[in-house]
Order: sequence, then structure tokens, then C-alpha cells
Amino acid sequence: MQRIDADSIEIAVKNIVPYLEDTSNTAHKAIYFDGTGGLAASAVLRAIAKDPPPSLLKKFDKIIHVDCSRWKSRRALQRTIAQQLKLPQRVMDMFDRQDEEDDFQGADEGSRAEIQDVGAEIHQAIGQHFCLLLFHNGSDKTVDFSDFGIPQPIMSRWYLFGTKLLWTFRGRLRLNQGVSKKVDDSHLFLYDTYSFQGWNFLLQIEAREIARYTDNLGETVEECCLYLLSLNSQGGNIMDYDWATHASNYWVCDGIIQGGHGDEAWEAAAALHQRICIEDYSSNALPSFGDELGTPPKRWILSKENSVVHPESTSFFLAALGSISDPPLRSLPDDMFHQSDKLRVLKLCHCTFSFSAPPFCCCHNLRFLGLDHCKDQQVEEDEKQDKPAAMEFFRSLWVLDICHTDWKLDLSAEIIEQAVANIREVHIRKGRIWCHGFAWRQLQNLHKLRVIEPTSPWQTSEVDEFIDMVRLKILDLSGNTTLHVLPSLSKATSLKTLVLDGCVGLEHLGPEALPPSLESFSLDARPRKDDYKEAKISRISLVGCARLSEFTLRGSLPNLEELDLSATRVKTLDLTTQVVQVPCLQQIILLGCMQLHAILWPKEGLPTLTVLHIDTSVCPVQTKLHEVYVTIMDMRFFQSLVLQRNVRFCWKSNRFHLNLCVPCTTNVKGQSYMKKKMGPGNSGKIMGPAQPKSLNPNTCSTYTDVSVDNIIIDHDYNNAMKFQPSSCHVEIGKGVSNASVESEHAVNAIIFAMDQSESLHVHDNSSITTVIPEHMMTVDDLDWEHLKHCHVVRCPKMHTVFMTNYGGYPFTEIETFWAADLPMAHCIWSKGTTYRGTETRCFAKLRSIHLYSCPRLAFVLPLLWGIQGLYLQNLESLHIVNCGDLKTVFPVHPGLKERVLEFPSLKHIHLYELYKLEHICEVKMHAPKLERVWLRGCWGLRRLPAIGTSIGAVGDSRRPVVDCEQDWWEKLEWDGLEAGHDPCLFERRHSSHYKKALPRVSVLR
Repeated sequence: MQRIDADSIEIAVKNIVPYLEDTSNTAHKAIYFDGTGGLAASAVLRAIAKDPPPSLLKKFDKIIHVDCSRWKSRRALQRTIAQQLKLPQRVMDMFDRQDEEDDFQGADEGSRAEIQDVGAEIHQAIGQHFCLLLFHNGSDKTVDFSDFGIPQPIMSRWYLFGTKLLWTFRGRLRLNQGVSKKVDDSHLFLYDTYSFQGWNFLLQIEAREIARYTDNLGETVEECCLYLLSLNSQGGNIMDYDWATHASNYWVCDGIIQGGHGDEAWEAAAALHQRICIEDYSSNALPSFGDELGTPPKRWILSKENSVVHPESTSFFLAALGSISDPPLRSLPDDMFHQSDKLRVLKLCHCTFSFSAPPFCCCHNLRFLGLDHCKDQQVEEDEKQDKPAAMEFFRSLWVLDICHTDWKLDLSAEIIEQAVANIREVHIRKGRIWCHGFAWRQLQNLHKLRVIEPTSPWQTSEVDEFIDMVRLKILDLSGNTTLHVLPSLSKATSLKTLVLDGCVGLEHLGPEALPPSLESFSLDARPRKDDYKEAKISRISLVGCARLSEFTLRGSLPNLEELDLSATRVKTLDLTTQVVQVPCLQQIILLGCMQLHAILWPKEGLPTLTVLHIDTSVCPVQTKLHEVYVTIMDMRFFQSLVLQRNVRFCWKSNRFHLNLCVPCTTNVKGQSYMKKKMGPGNSGKIMGPAQPKSLNPNTCSTYTDVSVDNIIIDHDYNNAMKFQPSSCHVEIGKGVSNASVESEHAVNAIIFAMDQSESLHVHDNSSITTVIPEHMMTVDDLDWEHLKHCHVVRCPKMHTVFMTNYGGYPFTEIETFWAADLPMAHCIWSKGTTYRGTETRCFAKLRSIHLYSCPRLAFVLPLLWGIQGLYLQNLESLHIVNCGDLKTVFPVHPGLKERVLEFPSLKHIHLYELYKLEHICEVKMHAPKLERVWLRGCWGLRRLPAIGTSIGAVGDSRRPVVDCEQDWWEKLEWDGLEAGHDPCLFERRHSSHYKKALPRVSVLR
């Protein structure tokens, strides 16, 4: 440790600079500056950054100033470094992408680490320069900047590069002596112990630093800091000032910050409160110089004696006698405050006095009253009558703080009327304050109300207890164990924070009791000391609290069955066992939660969960009861549905109806899911938007003998577009991209969900080129082992629908496939790698293939098994329309080129305007059950499947019907009757007027 003279900012800079310029072999690479008693260190670093001495500019190529005195995370530190270096936007975008990725993983902001790729960019930007880094560290740990891409300095006679560091833990009035002990010996520790200009001068410098971040306070900040340090030094170890709650109240009530009758002063005080490290003073740490500060004489007093208060005192705190755990009560003399007309802040501890005629009744300017462990001292009845105006002080009160004190008030109607107009905050902890004929709703100016562990049960007979409290912003009812029903807060239209920690007697919480203004909610059921009671709450619904972003559940909630956070801004729902235990939770409803990014589950999921409804899109959906329905706008949310530990759903998937819809495609006209609760009779559509009558409405037919619409009607007259999702359904719609999915957990979750799906509907997506990209397939195998039905329509960039791994056993359950309006699609199933063996399970249940308007389609399904077996043994229907580039429907393995492939169930072939089609299958086909072939515009096709010799001669009703052009029929190639491949085995149907008539005009002009 090295003491330097830091009597002023200029002197401190002058004495620090030589250490920074020292580039000898023995020079320290990192220098820590602790200021003078912890003060002014931040200002010195800022002065060097703002106006560096010329010698520093000559020595260093760059001076980088990083202020993280308000600590957020290591990620935020790295972002600040990148901003100071003015790195290009592509680098800054890395932060946004990684933050978004962490959002979907449910990582809290404080735990977010630096990004390695950004570190490489930082290293590239400054690695060849010799730089000076000035760092304000608001964390409680030292930082190794090599983790952030900042190289260690290399200093020699011949070259200099890397980064030298000057940093401090101080700033924002952070005077905790323990934090500087975390600086290790590898850092040169610079400090000073005293300034000849006095501690007030240093405090003024510190206050100016803080004032940089506040509006309209200026020099007032110094006085606020002086107030805090002065009182804390007088006995922060014997008086609980409760700075975390009341620091801003003291500043306004004492008159340091003027304008307490309006909201601006309170808002400014609250903002300043956030800028100061108040937690250092909540631990009752005493700064070494506190008693040396020059303060207004007798103005801010902490006393251990119950002597007469000085007339100039504006804040007076009376501490308990002694430091024992249960000090005796002291009696206050009646004349103790008779000169205290200027007194504005008063806190009394362990006192006894007459509650009906308190000794401070003459303090007509009293703004803050705090009573801690005080008891009533009974007086004679005639003495009460001598003091008719004993409670006049209540007229001027702004803040009332009652702790371990039961106070029955005797207020006149006139005083009550004046008090309710002025009082802004009431804080009650393990106490009680009441008045005959008085109700909470009369406090219409109340902004904060805390009634924590009261000594009397909360009265719930008045359901409109808070009906007129339109300015109430914070309500804390922690520890009200006897509270069974929350009074209605729907008219408290300014309420932002609701704390119900320890309210284990609550039976339910519904949206009818809450206002839409609510932003923060907390229910902590963890046991308080040894008094454990089981939480009774069975239902929590915060539906419609549109501003709610902070939602916290803690402890054991063994009776909770339903949780509904619909239409809120909740970003992460944490249900991990370490945080909350909900063993009986059956329903989770999260409809319209547009900000929802992650749900954190217990390791084993929630086996009791029977209903899960999630909708993160802008258009609400109606859902069926007793099913899982998820509507999300980003595929990365899948990792919130699948357990990471054992890769299964967070519920028992074999028990539930699963619908995963990405994103929302269903809207319920004329209804709001917030107003109408779902019941057993409610059932809604779980499909996408209404489909058009034709999948190819813009197709212009060349033929007049048939409508294009007719060819999308299946042979059994069922409209092919009436796609009904199965019990496990996945839908991918507008605005969804799979390119951003990178984390292994997210990829595994998506692949698992797809593998569990029985139906798949992909539609109206303009970004994806394949359902599951190849880079995701390399993480884990996807065999689509449960998929039965698939629809893919209107995806303009789709190139390959399925990237298939034929080394496994893909598509063993698929029955129907539909695709339409895929202008860029090259194939439906990719060729992948060939397989030398035989396989009869893949595509064994496929019954129909329907393809419409895929103009660049080259092939459909490759048959790449090298040994002949039963291929597509259940395929019954093949419908292909307007796929102009299609040459072969079924490519085959090179080893099968001379074989005849069996299609034992094929009945219907519908082919329309496939101008380049040469083969249905690259080898000869045998289809003994063929019933109907319908073709138009397939002029390159030369063969039909053989049907065998079991079909009778002409007139046999079992002969397949071929409906085609006469010209095409005449050019077909045949293998002969003995091969079951002869024209006489088919019944021909064709029209001589199948082409559109040419216009009757001359082609000459």
C-alpha cells in the first residue's frame, strides 16, 4: 500500500500520473486508488479521463474510461468497453443476440458473463496499442480484464503494448471499509488518509459525482449525503435508521429537498436514493471520518438522553438505553419538545409516554414520526381534558412509521380530515395503529402502505378497504397470516407494487381484486423464524395486469392448483424447486404474455400439470380444457417445454393433448380470453386461419374438360384441405425463424418436440428454408418417429422440407403428406446418404402424397435402400399438380436400376401439368390394386405402372381407368400382356375437346 497526497483532485491526479507512466520492468500493471477515506476516488478517475495530462497522452495510444459504479453484470461491463471503443454495429449486435439467447434460457441479468467473440473483437481493436483503462468497479469482486479481451501490458525498453489499469471500488458514497480488502497484492494500492481542506471538501467532490446522475438537485446532494453520514457516525450501531426504506423520506421531511407537498420532491429523493450505495449504511458500518464532518450545529441529532431537544433541531432520533437485546423503557418528560417548533423528523425508541397527550404534541411542523418499542403511559382523565389539541401534530404528518408499538388514536373529525389530505406513507411492523371510525380508504393521498406482521389480524369484512386510494403505489402486507381474502384493489389505479410475503392464510387471489397498473408482485411462503404455517392459497390469477413484469413466488405452496398470468409482461416464470415448491399445481395459463421468454421448471417437471396454455403472440386463442396449448413467436422457447436433465416434456406427455403453435394463427372474434374464463364446455378451434377453397387459386388451367379444383378432392370425396391436427401437434407459421437457434439445449428441445409430434402444419413462413436445418440435425438425430400427418403450404423460401437421415429409421408412422405453394422447393425429402441394406419400416404407413404448385420441385421421395424390399407398401394416392420442373417422383438407389418395385396398395394417380416428368419411379413399377389414373399435361411420361395379369379382359370392372389426352395415350410404352403391362388391361377415358380453343384472329398485324 502506498500513501499519496490527494488533498484535491488536481493534486491526486498529479501524484498518480507518475505511477501510470512508469513502464519499467518493476512497474505495476494494475493500480488501485482508494481515494481519501474512500471519498473522491471516482472524481479523480473521471478527471484523468476528461482532461488527461499531456504526458499521459504522449505515453498511451488510447485512454478508455469505463464507469460501472452501478454494477449490473460482467456482460454489461463488456458492453460498456465496446461502446467506449466505438466498435462496429455488428459487434454490438452480438450483445443483443446473446442477451436474447440468455432470456430464453431464463438467465437473470446479474449472472450474464462476457462474450468470447466480443472479447476477440476488443483484443483486435486494442491489442497492438498501449492503452490506459480507467475503471469504476461497482461490484464486490476484482475483475480480470483478460477475460474481456483486454491484453495484459507488455512493457520493455523496445516496445509497449497492452493495457495498464487504474481502478477503484469507490464512488456513489461507497464507504464500506471491507471492500478495499479484496484488492490483492498484485495491484499497487494508492490511498490518502486526510485532506487539509477538510472532509466536507471531499464530500462536496463526492456529491458532485453523484449529482451528475440526478436532475435538479445540484448542491442539495451534498447536504443529503452529509445528513446520512452525520447521523450514521453519531451511532449507526445503536440506532436502526432503516436507511433502505426511509433515507429519501428523511431528506424531504427534514426540508433538505424542498417541495414535499408535491410529487416532484419525492421522486427526486427516490432517484438520489438509487444513486447512493445505501446498503453500506444499512449494515451500520461507521465511516472513520464521520465525526469530523462539519454539520449544522444541533440540527441533526442522535441522542441517548431524554433531555430537552434543542430549538434548532430539525431531525431528532432517540436511541434505546444501553445496547442489550431488551433495553428498559424510558419515560419522556412532558417538556422535552416544548422548544421544538422546527422539528420535522422524529424517531423514538424504547420509550413510554401518554399516547393521548404525547410530549411532542407541540411540534406543529412534524413531517416524519417513528415509534419503535413504545408503550402508552396512562394519564388521569382530567389531564386529558387539559390538552384538547394534543393530537394537532397529525395535521402536518407526511410519514408515519410504527414498529413494535400498539397505538390507539383519539382524533377529532377535523384532524382526521386534515391528516388524510397530507399523509403519504404509513409503515407498520409488528404493531398496530387504529382510530375509532377511521378506515384506510380515507387516506386518499397515501402513496405507500406497509402493514407487516401486525399485532392485530387484518379486518377483511370491508372488501372495499382501498377503494378510494387512487394514489397508492406500494402495498406491503407481509406477515398477515390471518388474511384470508385480499381487499379489492381494483380502484387503486396507481398501485405498482404488491407484496404478500408470509400471507399464508390467503385462500385465493383473483384479477377482480387487482388493478391493471400493477408492475411487481411477490408471495413468499417461506417460514418466518420458528412460526411455520402451511400456505392455503389454491389459485393465483393476475389476468389483465398488463404492466406486471416482476412476478415472484417463494417457498412451499402445497395447495396451489392454478396459476394464471395471462396478459402480463412477465419475462421469466421461475418454478424451480430451489425457489418455490408447487407439488399440486394443475393449471398454468399464460395467454397473451408477449414478453414471456422462459419457464424454469423443477428437475423432474410437474407431473400433476394437466393444463398448460401459453400464448406469447399478439392474437389470443381459445383453447380446450385439459390440454397443452402453446403459441410462441420464437422456436427457442421450446427449451422451456422440455426438461434439460432427461429430455422429456415438463408434464407427462402421454396424458395430455399437446399443441405447439409457432406463432399465433388463431383469433377469437368478438371475445376476450381475459373476460371469459374457460370451462368444461368451452372448446375452440386449434387450427390456423381459414384455408382458401383451392390450394392453388392462381393456377390457370390449360384444359377445359376439368376444373383445377376438382383435382384436390380426394377419391373418397373428403376435402383434402380439412387438415385435423392430431393429439400432439406442431404448427410453424408467420414470422418464425429456425436460423437463430444455436444452444444445444434449445436444439435438443426442438428435436424432441418434433419427434413427439403426430401432426405438423407449416404455413405462410417467408424465412425458413427447411423445417429443421441441417446444423441442428448434427446435434441430435431426428427421425420424426411419431409424425402421421404433415401440411406444408405457402413458404416462399422453402428449399427442402425434410433433411432426412436415412441411416436411422425416419418417418415410420407418417400417413399423409400435403404441400402447396412452395415456389423454391427442390425436394420434399432430401436424398442424404444411400444405405446398402434393406428397410421396410420407413414410410411403411404412408398412404397419400399431395403436392400443388411447387414449380421447381425436382423429386419428391428418394428410395435409397440398396436391397429390394417392400417400398411404400401402403401408398394409395399420389396427387401432384403444377410442379413444372419435376422429373422423377421417386428416385431409387443405383443398385435397383434393373429391378421392378412393388407398390402393392397404390390405387390413385393424379398428375397435372408436369411438363418435364419422365418417371413416376426411376425403375419399373408394379401396382396390382391400381384403380384410377388421371393425367393432363405430362407429355414426357412414357410409362404407367404394370398391374399384373390377374385383371380380367375387356369389360372387367376391375380394370383401372386412365383419364388422359388421346395424344399422350398413343405414345405410351408397354412391356406386353405377359408382363401385366398392356393397353388392354386399362379402361381408357379421354375427350377430344380437352384443350382450350385458340382465338379466332389473325396473327398478323
